[in-house]
Amino acid sequence: MGAVRTKLAGAGTSLRVLAGAGIVRPYPPRVLAGMLGTLRAWGTSPAGGFRTAALRWPDEVGVADELGELTWGQLHRRTNALAAALREEGVRAGDGVAIMCRNHRGFIEASVAASKLGADVLYLNTAFAGPQLVDVLEREAPRLVVHDEEFTDLLAAAHVEHRVLAWVETSAGAGTPAGAAGRGDDVRTLEELIARGDEADLEPPEREGRTIILTSGTTGTPKGAPRPQGGVPAAVSLLSRMPLRSRWRCYVAAPLFHTWGFAHYQLAMLLGTTLVLRRRFDPQEALAVLEEERCDSFVVIPVMLQRILALPADVLDRHRLPHLAVVASSGSALPGDLALTWMDRFGDNLYSTYGSTEVAWASIADPEDLREAPSSAGRLPHATVVRILDEKGRRCRRGARADLRRQRPADRGLHRWRREGGRRRPHVVGRRRPVRPGRAALRRGP
Repeated sequence: MGAVRTKLAGAGTSLRVLAGAGIVRPYPPRVLAGMLGTLRAWGTSPAGGFRTAALRWPDEVGVADELGELTWGQLHRRTNALAAALREEGVRAGDGVAIMCRNHRGFIEASVAASKLGADVLYLNTAFAGPQLVDVLEREAPRLVVHDEEFTDLLAAAHVEHRVLAWVETSAGAGTPAGAAGRGDDVRTLEELIARGDEADLEPPEREGRTIILTSGTTGTPKGAPRPQGGVPAAVSLLSRMPLRSRWRCYVAAPLFHTWGFAHYQLAMLLGTTLVLRRRFDPQEALAVLEEERCDSFVVIPVMLQRILALPADVLDRHRLPHLAVVASSGSALPGDLALTWMDRFGDNLYSTYGSTEVAWASIADPEDLREAPSSAGRLPHATVVRILDEKGRRCRRGARADLRRQRPADRGLHRWRREGGRRRPHVVGRRRPVRPGRAALRRGP
């Protein structure tokens, strides 16, 4: 009976969180039937998520970048056409598609099109050096690489069967087929493939494609591991501590190939978030984008907040950002009093996520936690379990050196938090109160 009560309580919490975020709401019977059919056929993959979003909000904006806006309906039709064209290029279920793009529609469309074919998507860090790229591409052997034109020289030494340009730097305008001249007849753009492809819906592939995000490569050749597809349990976990809402406008400044940026790309399928994207981060431009696009949320890594706060006071004073409700930070700990400095200027809207680079998210500090302890790791989200284990996987005694392991919603096993460059991790978190600096700090083994 105890297990049943726990499951019922968990289901009730999930329903409350989803309803509060605006996800659970009435839909017309035809739309609801289409959503259920899509879920059965496509699952929670990007292909299924974007198809469902197109059913729910066909005429609402899904992506806004330097080239303009695309609705969910347009994104669905364009990725159908791109998938059909890529299939003509020889891409099949199980093949690898590598993507090396900055934050723009090309990243999104290439990812969704590959998912519709059941291909495995490998995300390449735009900061990789040429030798790293050669090593990774030789090891992973993707059938096709989609990349921005600026990375052409970096990829020159790599043997790749097919290449497609996602963003083209030309006098006629970036991202347009007009950049074809001078590139060579064997290199096409995404826009050219979309223009020639069939927009009709595709049949689900025989297998669901995988998503692979690589490590940074600071200690050697970048390593890759499959990432779980976005699902309702993982979304409930995040939304239980971070009040994101359906159909918000979200400026994702964190790189989409980064775990944290990628998480919000996945959340957008469920929430119907308009993804506001810019290819490069500039602190002053970021404030202008947040204001002009009337963004409700802002996805960053801490150094971006530092760069914004380093702007002259008169620049900061011109951007009050009254519509900004959530600043979602992750990727590293918030240094010093950064949290207090940000909230004193822009309001109590900062949320710091701990653990996103290894296991999606382990704990989240909200503004109340950060006011009490600016370096707090926060509290555990819904259905998250954190255990402190010794080297043999046993629960350790107080004060011992240990590994911190965390179980994600819907996962069966515990995941070891990998050591990164010898750095100590932030403080251990508790269920009821955030951990303050200097208390219950976790000491890692050698």
